[in-house]
Amino acid sequence: MTNARSKLLTLALIALSSLTLLSASGCAGALMMPYYLIYGTDSPAIHQNEVKEIKKGSKIVVVCRSNLNLFGAANPNADLATGITCVVSKNLKDKKKKKLEWIPFTKVEEMFDEEEFNSTSFEKIGAKVGADYVIGVEIDSFETRHSTQFYQGSAKVLVRLVDVEKQETMFRESLPQFTYPPTPVPTSDYDEVEFQKLFIVKLSKVIATLFCPYDPHEQYAQDSDFPER
Repeated sequence: MTNARSKLLTLALIALSSLTLLSASGCAGALMMPYYLIYGTDSPAIHQNEVKEIKKGSKIVVVCRSNLNLFGAANPNADLATGITCVVSKNLKDKKKKKLEWIPFTKVEEMFDEEEFNSTSFEKIGAKVGADYVIGVEIDSFETRHSTQFYQGSAKVLVRLVDVEKQETMFRESLPQFTYPPTPVPTSDYDEVEFQKLFIVKLSKVIATLFCPYDPHEQYAQDSDFPER
């Protein structure tokens, strides 16, 4: 059997297996089985080329801010910056990235009061805390309630990767409105702080797709984080 015929036979068998799964389970996701088997589940980082330009040994700080007048635990800045730092630092694939130094957002908070923080450019914030690059996140909208009786997170963010030394924006990406979970959950089942922290973890993972490889089909299981109590 020729190599070409062998490949065609393999693809046909994979497709047949997928259709069998589809008819047995009624799951539309089964149609994606050939893609999984041939290409795997990871897609490359959306801005992989810019990420590759980050130099070995560089210092990076994640800076999140908004003008939404949210205070105390409701303000997502610190938790989102910490979440993005954690997810991106753990999921970068290039071996040299293991030697990057991540500056905690607490250092930014220590060096800037609220007014100065909101009025200072990401480039200047990065320079003051000693960073080579800034992942700057502008939070345009942020909600955790669908109604008085249900939680459903919703956020819109603008993300930039900034080269501090060159005073240049390496990329600028406005992400689509992110809503999680797809089905609202009752406020009686979850503490609001608990829900917000989980929503921020999910939002951090969405933002991390700009910098890290990711599974584009992970969203199919989003509701599983909220079992009935």
